[in-house]
Amino acid sequence: MSRYRAVPEESKFWAELNSNAHPVEVRAAGIYGFIEASFNGDGQLEANGANRAQLAFWVEDLNSGNELRDIEMLRRMNARGHPSIEWTVKKVSLLNGGRCRASGDVTVHGRTRSFEEDFKMSAAPGLLVVEGEHVFDIRDFGIDPPKFFWLWIEPRIKVGVRVVAKQVSAGT
Repeated sequence: MSRYRAVPEESKFWAELNSNAHPVEVRAAGIYGFIEASFNGDGQLEANGANRAQLAFWVEDLNSGNELRDIEMLRRMNARGHPSIEWTVKKVSLLNGGRCRASGDVTVHGRTRSFEEDFKMSAAPGLLVVEGEHVFDIRDFGIDPPKFFWLWIEPRIKVGVRVVAKQVSAGT
């Protein structure tokens, strides 16, 4: 089992929100945490390994490029009361075509929900890159979609991550 630490400066989160006026993209850098993964002699992920991850980022780092929208977003998410978005990957299974499936939990706004989604992972000596997307309904986390007079946001949002992690300990 090798342990990798996320490189916050290189790891990114994004969310695509749809509104009745135009799409809105929200981004955050600074994902932190760890990934533990077992690889076989060919450098492929071990299907039966105890592969897991614990990752997070600060809610206050979310940025849509519009200050008023960001203030409202942080207010709705109660960034002071729930300062981070966290996810735990508890199980990883291998799929065809070099893809994997992760299952785990994500905590937003103090509420935890399970997820299962496909992702891709690439490994090089001492480095791991994990990329994936998932669609969530923000109402599942107790967040009401914003409505500003004639402008409203859809409750289902597509989120994605790109985690770059450096190896900090080798498998035994």
